[in-house]
Amino acid sequence: MSSLENDSDDEDNEEAKEAVYYYFRRFKMALYNESVDMDSLIKDESGFKMKAIDIFTFAIKYLKDQTITKLRRTLTDVDIADIHYVLTVPAIWEDKAKMFMRKSAEKAGIKRDQLTIALEPEAASIYCQELRTDRENKDNIAFSETIKEGMKYVVVDLGGGTADITVHERQTAGLLEEVVPPSGGAWGGTAIDDAYLRFLEKVFGEKVVQELKLKELEDYTELIHEFEVKKRSIKTDTTDDVVITMPVGFIDIIKKHCGGIDTAIKKSPYSDSISISGQRLRVNPQKFRDLFKSTINSLLKHLEQLFRHPKVSDIQHIIMVGGFSECELVQRAMKDTFPKKKIIIPEEAGLAVLKGAVLYGYQPEKINKRILKKTYGIQSWPEWDSEVHPETKRVRIEGTDRCKDVFYKFAVKGEKVEAGHSCGQIFQTLKPDERTLECTVYISDDTNPRYVTDPSCQRLGNLIVPLPPLQKGQSLEIEETMIFGGTELLFRAKNMKTGEFYETQFQF
Repeated sequence: MSSLENDSDDEDNEEAKEAVYYYFRRFKMALYNESVDMDSLIKDESGFKMKAIDIFTFAIKYLKDQTITKLRRTLTDVDIADIHYVLTVPAIWEDKAKMFMRKSAEKAGIKRDQLTIALEPEAASIYCQELRTDRENKDNIAFSETIKEGMKYVVVDLGGGTADITVHERQTAGLLEEVVPPSGGAWGGTAIDDAYLRFLEKVFGEKVVQELKLKELEDYTELIHEFEVKKRSIKTDTTDDVVITMPVGFIDIIKKHCGGIDTAIKKSPYSDSISISGQRLRVNPQKFRDLFKSTINSLLKHLEQLFRHPKVSDIQHIIMVGGFSECELVQRAMKDTFPKKKIIIPEEAGLAVLKGAVLYGYQPEKINKRILKKTYGIQSWPEWDSEVHPETKRVRIEGTDRCKDVFYKFAVKGEKVEAGHSCGQIFQTLKPDERTLECTVYISDDTNPRYVTDPSCQRLGNLIVPLPPLQKGQSLEIEETMIFGGTELLFRAKNMKTGEFYETQFQF
């Protein structure tokens, strides 16, 4: 990302404009690591901060514009209004992150009704319905013949940032039903990159690596790219040293801080497993494999725990998709840990989500039941009941004693719901001069929260419904509905007297 800054007001020096670049790397993980809102900031590699919504909007707009440009080269009569976009996100993301992605896409110029949010392991699961199951032995068996109606399987989507794990049961007509809520963690391919950077910091010092990021960004990206290539080629039986070419800028920084590469290596805890020859850093293959160990072990530990779940323990098939699933070290670890299970790795596993997203765009109804990860409700103000409500929650509104902060449940954590499942409640405006009905939506990890102030509760956002003008003494009944079972949480508001539906806004 770049911007132009004029370093001089001198009219004779118009070329004093300088391109300033900011390098935001792996920014998608910001939506997994922390709660996000419209004001959240992301740091680039130098520590410069920008609004996350702007970064995501720029990225999505670039992809959209490039897609349209390429389509117009081959389809001269393409109508932009006919394009439907499918944006994939990890299934383990929270609702706020999904809402954030939709908002970013809309800011990038994609209309609301032209966008579908797809969950990545679900997209891969749909893609696998079209697969042949054994690429090694070429048995030419269709996936649908291997996974028959009523059978269950685990989808392990190993992408760049996260491991995203979903369990599906195959229903009639090829429909899929979620068995347990999606799970996973930050065990994707970039976790290995982090381990590599920590390794370099232990050898050459944290200051050296940080200076490389700040002052020699091109060399830093070259170093990471070089590692990416080696990361894909390492195998369990590799016996030769892994050779990584060191950028000149990195070598100069090492010399400045350490006196030389040899000196730094001899002082490091890895002096017996690495060496230098010219610009080439030679790493013992076992030491290189050790960089993968923590991430792979975390994945395996999670899967072992998942298979202890009573609804999952009898499953015999695991499908591995995503770019990191093509790593031979991961494949071998999975097969060694689960020797009695059938491990299915499709050709071009790294493209399974992409291809599945296209199929999902045509058939979103393929996933017909999902399990709620949270309890959903709203803040309500029922009439005061001294036998039920604590005195601390008592308030008086328009001459009536009411209880504040009551958690009114719409749907419960662990509940299995069909796509489009709706839950509604009728509310009455409390004050005649209200122009909007504002309702705060809450989520909870408990199945039966009492108050929105309970420790398990978290504010998701505000549902805002515009109201028509009312005369003095009038009130209005509005049915507020949440729609569950899809990839996104949806809202609807209805005037109970006129039957009119209002356009709702959700602010998170």
